[in-house]
Amino acid sequence: MSGPYRFEGGCHCGNLSFVFETSQLLEELGLRACMCAFCRAHGARNASDPKGAMRIAVRDASRLERYRFALATADFLICKTCGIYIGALLSDGDKGWFTVNVNAFAKPPPLDFPLAPHDFNAEDTGSRIMRRQDRWTPIVAFTVEDGSPPR
Repeated sequence: MSGPYRFEGGCHCGNLSFVFETSQLLEELGLRACMCAFCRAHGARNASDPKGAMRIAVRDASRLERYRFALATADFLICKTCGIYIGALLSDGDKGWFTVNVNAFAKPPPLDFPLAPHDFNAEDTGSRIMRRQDRWTPIVAFTVEDGSPPR
């Protein structure tokens, strides 16, 4: 798991941070633009690597918003203080997978970076979960500095 490429980022105020390790360059992974209303409203550009690794850290769990909508299969992680959406988390027991919003990278790709639009509205719950488990980045650490559980 993981790889030679490392991207750090987080929300604007620093409450949410992450390290995304990937086996490929972003040019090889490709960026996705989900066509759902949430992602379009946030201008999200997402990337994931099933051979990569994702580490997420939260300073204050009370300032982490987990938002669910539609099929309610993933938590969209948003900072309550600065409003930045860092990505979406699929959890299954003690396992997790993540798709990261590259706009939250410390050094995001340029706005003209190639982007492939995707519409996932035809998926049912089972196929959506399976796709995410197959294509999203495994979470290897999710820590909360204030000692509370990652809500």
